[in-house]
Amino acid sequence: EALLSPPPRDAAPGLYWLTATRRGLCSNRVPFALDALPEALEQPPNDRPETPQTVAFPLVINGRIEKPDDWDVFAFTGHANQSIVAEVQARRLGSPLDSILKLTDPTGTVLALNDDYEDVASGPTTHQADSCFLVTLPADGTYQVHLGDTARQGGEAYGYRLRLSEPEPDFALRVAPSSIGLRGRSTATVSVYAQRKDGFDSPIRLALQNPPRGFSAPSITLAATQTVARLTIRSDRGPTDEPVDLRIVGTATIGGQEITRQAVPAEDMMQAFLWRHLVPARDLKALVFNPATQPMPGRLARTRPQPPATPSP
Repeated sequence: EALLSPPPRDAAPGLYWLTATRRGLCSNRVPFALDALPEALEQPPNDRPETPQTVAFPLVINGRIEKPDDWDVFAFTGHANQSIVAEVQARRLGSPLDSILKLTDPTGTVLALNDDYEDVASGPTTHQADSCFLVTLPADGTYQVHLGDTARQGGEAYGYRLRLSEPEPDFALRVAPSSIGLRGRSTATVSVYAQRKDGFDSPIRLALQNPPRGFSAPSITLAATQTVARLTIRSDRGPTDEPVDLRIVGTATIGGQEITRQAVPAEDMMQAFLWRHLVPARDLKALVFNPATQPMPGRLARTRPQPPATPSP
């Protein structure tokens, strides 16, 4: 019987990668989404506006687009000036679903529509096919969220998680590259990317946290609409014997509280000659080196044989 290792009981909401083990063998990793919101299952028949599944906020709905041309429709009661978020997790969890998401008012008028939503924290996913929108309701009434597949496909594998809630502003950070080399008493720069969630538009102050001896960086601020900035790291010391760990954090005020998030090290990589991805790495490393030092070559040059000496007359 295979053993599955779940996230720890006190794990924070987020995406985790799980493996199963059996008789010393280990399975491929599979994604597992954990959330603090209530969970529910999709309840068919809910494939038409006339027969929606009625839900209440906040909620995460686990469902499936079961066949081609299928739509799942969810109805909820909203109020004037209420802001709501609808977000699909499917492709980020390995589902082939290419979601499309729309919101209609009591008359059937489309108020919001989204196909693809870019997530800088999604790693090497080639096609960011999940959907998300944030909208402010114009009046009291019953609204409907419609979820389908852009390519009009469906089947057993086309699962999804649909979050319906009021905005939960937050942010995530990535820093690239994941390693830098500096000459003694010089500088290097890294790029810090911000993923702003649920309409979060406050400034984010970026800084080195508890830097090792001889390293420093002037803090910088991402403005309310800014998503990337360059942080300059300075070395005021001589060469290091081995790479040292650096830690970059971002601090912002959310709901009157100061929140700090660590920037996850990543590599900016290209895939299929077009798509670029921030692929997570293990650490952010820095090495200070002496440019005057000549490293031993990896391969010694062969000595060309010399022609025999010509005898003297």
